[in-house]
Amino acid sequence: MHHALLVDDILLNILAALREADAPYSQLNAVARTCHFLSPLALDFLWSELPDVRPLLQYMKPRIPNDSHISVPCVSFQRAASRVRKLSCPALACSDTFSQIALTERLQLLSTMRITTSLLPNLRWLSWTDTDQSRYAYIRLFLSPTLESLELDFFFHKLPDFPFLTLLPKLCPNLHSMSISKHPVISLSEDEGPSAVRTICLLPRLTALECKSSTISEADLLHLSQLKSLMTLSLGIPSWVSSDGKSLAPRSSVADGSWFCNLRNLHLRAYSIPIITSFMEPGCRPLHSVVFNISEAPTTTSLTECFGKLYSSHNERSAMRSIKVHDSLSSATFGVSQLLPDSKVITVDVFRPLFAFTKLRVFDLGVCLSFSLGDSDLTAMAGSWPELEVFCLNEGRGWYLSASQRRPSITVRGLQSLCALCPRLYRIAIVLNALDLFLPCPTTSLSSRQNTALVRNLAVTRLSLGDSKLADPHGVACALSNIFPRLKRISAWQCPLDTLPECRYYCRLWEEVNNILQERLNRDITAVAK
Repeated sequence: MHHALLVDDILLNILAALREADAPYSQLNAVARTCHFLSPLALDFLWSELPDVRPLLQYMKPRIPNDSHISVPCVSFQRAASRVRKLSCPALACSDTFSQIALTERLQLLSTMRITTSLLPNLRWLSWTDTDQSRYAYIRLFLSPTLESLELDFFFHKLPDFPFLTLLPKLCPNLHSMSISKHPVISLSEDEGPSAVRTICLLPRLTALECKSSTISEADLLHLSQLKSLMTLSLGIPSWVSSDGKSLAPRSSVADGSWFCNLRNLHLRAYSIPIITSFMEPGCRPLHSVVFNISEAPTTTSLTECFGKLYSSHNERSAMRSIKVHDSLSSATFGVSQLLPDSKVITVDVFRPLFAFTKLRVFDLGVCLSFSLGDSDLTAMAGSWPELEVFCLNEGRGWYLSASQRRPSITVRGLQSLCALCPRLYRIAIVLNALDLFLPCPTTSLSSRQNTALVRNLAVTRLSLGDSKLADPHGVACALSNIFPRLKRISAWQCPLDTLPECRYYCRLWEEVNNILQERLNRDITAVAK
């Protein structure tokens, strides 16, 4: 055996590469079978992450007839089980009757065995998405004190049918992340016992919770808001919440600052932006990231109010790192001749409440609205967020700049300023006015224009330019490659913009730009090789 294999780091990297390159793990299996020295490590890699529980259950031997008290898992099962770190029990196809019956029988057999310690003593992550109700009771078999993350993705009906939930704080005291599915958090009447949310709130170290439903009750939401260990929350705000601007938080919680007081990462799903705005309250929460997903398109007023509320809910504004807002109308477009009211046109004033977040690294906005932004507006945003790494405004969706409505537009000069003020950028999605590459820039001094012209961004290799228009493909390719020397491709006029009548014309021009960029890169590679 080569001496390099005696170095742990080298050996682990080789085995990790084998696992990533070989989905059926046949190469790892061969290593485990052919080399006595490498076998333990190869087996660790083979068993550490199981996308299906059935390979593990295949090690089960039939119990001794008529004497279930002495039936225990075999040594082979115990060895394999001790290596498992991540385990999934996925949903099986309803038509696969044989697999359904076999899985149920194996789980029944396992439940009859005498197990005095944790079945999976090193399990860290468990995902149970099997939807067969008859197998829900067997989840308890896999719960372990070492478990740190639990995902339950099935339909709850009555909590008394899931006794393992009430035992979670005892069985899994180290559980810090939990994800529960579409209908688990409906509150029950008092005679049916506590709701799932209140049971989960008893976990002593829970820091992250994802509720995929939108059915949480008002009482449960208040109970959840008092969980001081909670730092990451993903929640669907239910339909009973009014969009009239009334706050979700009770006055007492606002007064003492206890409404989600330690939250750092927030992901909310709701029908509209005003409902999300009602969730946020002024306080001392130094949020690090927010994601807002809404069903209907917002207005500029509702966005401004939401961003204003987000600003007022912070006392440590330098903590904010990421803001993402998206609606579900990604396939919607405005008519090319449609005159849009001001409530449908985003200006820089909408973003001004966010300028205080000076450490922002990700800003991603995707809404069914038009934009009216110029170079000076882009400079103001970039100057407020010097550490920006991702800057996306309606990526792939366009800005719906109508020829009948005169608005400010961003030019190549504005793009230069953006890269000069935000040197960490590696992903950009905006809309350019590339019809005239050398438009005058009255708000920028000669010295600053000379400085920004020298800026080059080596991190950006792809640009998303939506419904950007151009006239000279060669000139555009030269201008953009001067700013982004490693630029490989530009995406523009893609779905849903491909339904607009001028799409074919501009798609052809942008494809010419991509061809020129590729030729430039090929020449550079050839020159370096020589």
